[in-house]
Amino acid sequence: MAPDLSDAIVSPTARVSTMRYPTALGPVQVRISRTAGVAAPPWVLLHGAAGSWRTFRELQSAPNFPTGVDTVVIDLPGWGDSPGVGTFTIKSQAAAVIEVLTLAGYNRWRLFGHSMGAVPALEIAALEPDRTLAVVVLSPTSVIASGAFRRPWRNLLTMGPLIGMKAIMRFLQLTGVLAPRLVAVARRTGLLRLVLRPFVVDPAALTGPVVEALAVDARPAAFAVAARELKHYDFSHWALAGGTHLVLRGERDVFTPATEIRELARLLPHARAHVLPGTGHFAQVEDPEAVAGFLARETVSPPGTLGS
Repeated sequence: MAPDLSDAIVSPTARVSTMRYPTALGPVQVRISRTAGVAAPPWVLLHGAAGSWRTFRELQSAPNFPTGVDTVVIDLPGWGDSPGVGTFTIKSQAAAVIEVLTLAGYNRWRLFGHSMGAVPALEIAALEPDRTLAVVVLSPTSVIASGAFRRPWRNLLTMGPLIGMKAIMRFLQLTGVLAPRLVAVARRTGLLRLVLRPFVVDPAALTGPVVEALAVDARPAAFAVAARELKHYDFSHWALAGGTHLVLRGERDVFTPATEIRELARLLPHARAHVLPGTGHFAQVEDPEAVAGFLARETVSPPGTLGS
């Protein structure tokens, strides 16, 4: 099936197009920055829970963001500007991304996943190892988070912020149609910045558009599904993931503890790891140039041993 271009937005100067591609999970909103054409493997940016294409605006605006390759930013099914779905699995989300990339004409790719977006990124790399050149994950919410969702009381001291976020999302889900209004009130009164304190080192430094994006992208029902799927997910097949593997973590990230990196090192024995100083869970917002620098280096000449 051809993509739906009825609401396409094309910028002749930036060469950015916005369109919806059909997938087994329904239409998926995609923003593609064309710089090299489909022959060159693009960077595919995958947001986490309560995220969307807006998660990566600061990163893509960094002066050292990779050039010479396309950038594909996907609103995963149920998030951002993609229509909501009743349910999804991690495997079906990954399959939807592969569908989109194939329909867009790409045979190979590089993957960047933030937070829970690291999970479909590594799932794709495991499903399509020969088509994946590199995987960079930032503040991955994966193995340790899965255990916290299974046994919240046992992990309350170490993963309290994540468990607390799940409780907030559950409350918003129970409020139904009132949830967007409650989030909007929290944003206008400044309460949302207090809620964001565990996410970033300095919530007061966040710009208005960043705070607004985090408010707009809250999807309590989709968060509940994502948490449930992560809770029962089998990570063992990530050992099959293709490409080079780089794990980034904010130095003061309370959602991704150092034990998460150690677990990923066990699953991905050739992975490299780096800590970004002075950042929290949203390092791509707090220090976009540092994150962009790693992507640029992976684009030119990925160091280390291939993960497959």
